[in-house]
Amino acid sequence: MRRLLSLLGAVLLLASCQAMSSRVGSTPPLEGQPIFLGEKHSLRSAILEEERGFQLYLPPGYAESSERYPVLYLLDGDSHFHHATGVVQFLAGNSHIPPMIVVGVPNTKRTRDLTPPVHGDTVMPGDTSSRSVAQSLPTAGGADRFLRFLEEELAPHIEAHYRTRPYRILVGHSFGGLFAIHALMNRPQSFNAYIAISPSLWWNNGELVAGAVKSLERLPEQERFLYMSMGEEGEEMLKPIQRLAATLEESRPARLVWRYAFLPNDHHASTPHRTLYDGLEAAFEDLRLAQWEARTGELAQVETRYARLSKRLGFELQPPEELINVMGYSLLQRGNAEAALTAFRRNVERHGDSANVHDSLGEALEAAGQWDAALESYRRALALGVRANKVHPAYQQHIERVLGKLAVQTSGDGAP
Repeated sequence: MRRLLSLLGAVLLLASCQAMSSRVGSTPPLEGQPIFLGEKHSLRSAILEEERGFQLYLPPGYAESSERYPVLYLLDGDSHFHHATGVVQFLAGNSHIPPMIVVGVPNTKRTRDLTPPVHGDTVMPGDTSSRSVAQSLPTAGGADRFLRFLEEELAPHIEAHYRTRPYRILVGHSFGGLFAIHALMNRPQSFNAYIAISPSLWWNNGELVAGAVKSLERLPEQERFLYMSMGEEGEEMLKPIQRLAATLEESRPARLVWRYAFLPNDHHASTPHRTLYDGLEAAFEDLRLAQWEARTGELAQVETRYARLSKRLGFELQPPEELINVMGYSLLQRGNAEAALTAFRRNVERHGDSANVHDSLGEALEAAGQWDAALESYRRALALGVRANKVHPAYQQHIERVLGKLAVQTSGDGAP
């Protein structure tokens, strides 16, 4: 079906991608119908010797599809699950990131689980009592056991019960950000991407920062991604992350792509939402760039970018139906019917069960004067729409229009 033929710049292009997914088969909402953000589950941890709950978000359409998805593991899930799933759904809906599963990990004993073993006589920032961290936080230091729980129990449980890709993202804030850096430095194979938000890198007198170069020599062959942020949070928080960024800039560790963002308008409690959005977008930057390139109508260029990103991630990503449809209509509007047909046909190859791609191909065939082929595509769209109980009125209208053209053509040829 024809989508937003007027693509006046990037904003409209992105908006069209978001709008198209809801146009076909929409139904009025039921009054009082609940809106679900996710589900709560639990499993018994032998490593931690306790019952551990987790929150689960599945992408829209998960139950109806056979797709597999990357998994985002969200520390402090009890605090961040709501806004994080909204960010993921919004970015995925606009094709800036792939759809993904989100696993929120609530806390039982936060300081114990998220902090590395205590060394030395570090004092907590702002603590004027001169007590060491070991004295102030006597339960601290269990990060290695908690990392084993994530890697050996929770992640295998998720991967056994849900359709996942071999790509794990770890997101943590404050002590959780410290934990993410600790995991990257000590067991980099446990996750593929790390988003460390306002990490407490002052821990153990900046031990993780000082040992970064040596630690990152152990990175696996598959590329890792790190995104770090810090708001206006005081020198004790800011200086360690600045040193780490400078160290990474100078040493340029192989197989690590990293970014650091200073957020001058944010404080410690407000950095998570902005950082998660920017960090995920940066991790999958090629998807956003492909949208800009789609405006030029260069299908091969878009497919090359997806192929390059697939190689980096370790699993295949295909250009989404909506993106190629928008490209096809843009080409059609500019009078390049042959290139539009190529784009729409590629969509049919990839998404042959979608009524919409057959309807769109029909429009391009009709514009090219191939009315018999257009009629076949329109009829295929209607049949698939009926099967899926998502019949748009335009499907039948398109069939009737082409039948009318064929009737006129037949009459003009002198046929009875």
